[in-house]
Parts: sequence; C-alpha cells; structure tokens
Amino acid sequence: MGNILIYHKISEHHLEHLKEKFPDFNFIACTSIGEMEKHIENAEVLVSFKCTDEMLDRGNKLQWVQALSAGVDSFPLDEIKKRGIILTNGRGIHKIHMSEYAIGAMIMLARSFYLMYRNQINKKWDRKIQNGEIYGSTLGILGLGSIGKEIAKKAEFMGMKVIGVKENPSFTEHVEKVYTSADMAEVFKLSDYIINLLPSTAQTDKIIDNKYFNIMKPGACFINMGRGRTVNEQDFIEALKSGKMRAAISDVFYAEPLPEDSPLWDLDNIFITPHICGESDKYFDRALEIIDNNLMAFKGEGDYINLVNIDKGY
Repeated sequence: MGNILIYHKISEHHLEHLKEKFPDFNFIACTSIGEMEKHIENAEVLVSFKCTDEMLDRGNKLQWVQALSAGVDSFPLDEIKKRGIILTNGRGIHKIHMSEYAIGAMIMLARSFYLMYRNQINKKWDRKIQNGEIYGSTLGILGLGSIGKEIAKKAEFMGMKVIGVKENPSFTEHVEKVYTSADMAEVFKLSDYIINLLPSTAQTDKIIDNKYFNIMKPGACFINMGRGRTVNEQDFIEALKSGKMRAAISDVFYAEPLPEDSPLWDLDNIFITPHICGESDKYFDRALEIIDNNLMAFKGEGDYINLVNIDKGY
C-alpha cells in the first residue's frame, strides 16, 4: 500500500509490531543520512524527529509526516502546508516522564539539592542550607496542554495550589484558576514555582523577559521545560544574578548546545539539564499508540489524532 520511512532508531520489537499489524505497508527504518536520502524518494510517509526543506525536496511522494516530537517549530511548515502534506505530532507521549521531571525539579529546588550537590563537589558540610516544601506552594503552569495538565494533576496530589495560562481559558481539571496569555503577569505575581511549557512561535519569541521576572514573588523559582526561544536569556541571567528569582532549573536554551561561554554555567542558583526532560526509555512504546492510530487513518479507517494546525505552529 505504501512505503513508511522511519528515520529514527527503533527496536526490532517495535518494528516487528508494526510489520505484523500493518502487513500491507513496507516499513523501512534507518538512522543514517545516506540511508534516509536513498529511501525518502519513494516514501509516502515519514516518521521522524526531524524534517527539513531538503528532505521534503527529495520526498516528493510524501503525503503524511508523523513527527515524533510534540514541537514542530523546526519543521518547514510553510512548505508542508503548500504541498498539502498531513502533519501530526507526538503530543501526549511526554506527559508522564516530563511531569515526573517537573515534580522532581520542584522538590530539588525546595530541598536545595542543587546546592547540596555543589557542596558535595567542594567537600563542604553546610547544615544551614534552606530546606522547604512544595506542599502548600502555588504552582503556575505556562501552557496547559497534555504535559501541563499531567503536571497539574500530580502537583495537586502533592498538596500544591495550581494556576495556569491557556490560550482559551476554559475549565481545566486540577487547576484552580486559568488565565489568558494577556494576563500571564498574574501567574508570575502569585506563583512560588513557575513552569514554562510554551511552544516556540513568532508570538512567543523572547516573550518571558524582565517584565515578568521583575514581578516574581520573593523566593520564587523558574523551571523552563518548553522552548528556550520563549525566554529572553539575557534578562533570565540578570534575574538569577540579582536574586529576583531564588533559583531556576532549565532544560532548554536559546542556543543549543548551551555555549561554553554562557554566564549560566557559572551561576550557583541554576541547575542545567541538556534538553533531556523529554527523553524516556518508554518513549517509543507511547509513540506507537499514536503511530498505530494514524496508520489506520492513512488507510482510510478512522481519524488522525494529533493533527497540527500549520497556521498556529502546534
């Protein structure tokens, strides 16, 4: 029926699952650029974390692209729209492991584990280090998609009050109050912990800047798990240096890898992770649920899930 190119490492177990469930399709899995370039010319479907203009130029038979990531800001959206290619993403894959990262990050900040680890490296014994609790604290979530909702659920269970920002401020379970993006300042004013999950779009580029950092509660912390380009990094550095925020954990940055000369490396009140909070050894197990459904839709049986609104970029 068609050639399905999987441009990503996939286990034999997962590949056999697809071949057995969809015997009419020809599945080709590869990880090298050379193999991808050879096979994409005859592929009707691309399953990948990556899609470039060059890949689209070669893949002139492509009808559907299944992104393995939730964000598609690096994909050539204008060309995908122009050619009428269906684009679906990996929304929902990340909600379990990224919500666990978020809870772990807040506990690390509350208990000052990041400072204790620095003391361990320096062989310093300091029992006066701050130790707090996330119980009773207010969590502000910027972006209440599938990940944000799962974080809210876990945070409420842990005894936190949850507020958040959503494009359409409708009722959201486990969230006490939902604000529009126009009222995002209220979330910064009220929250002890702020988690950024905003997507990278033209509208969100450097949207989080001193306007928001300057009104954070004393002792509040910022956790960036969304996209680095949504934060004005110079303002972020200034807020950390000045103590406008007590501490931060950031997994994403404006330029990646984070340059060696970035001042962030030298600050004591930030914990840096290398854009890894979206990784999990169970990632492809969850991806298969989306791929299976959408392969059925590609056959004409049922509807696609996780369709991307090309104009919005997510």
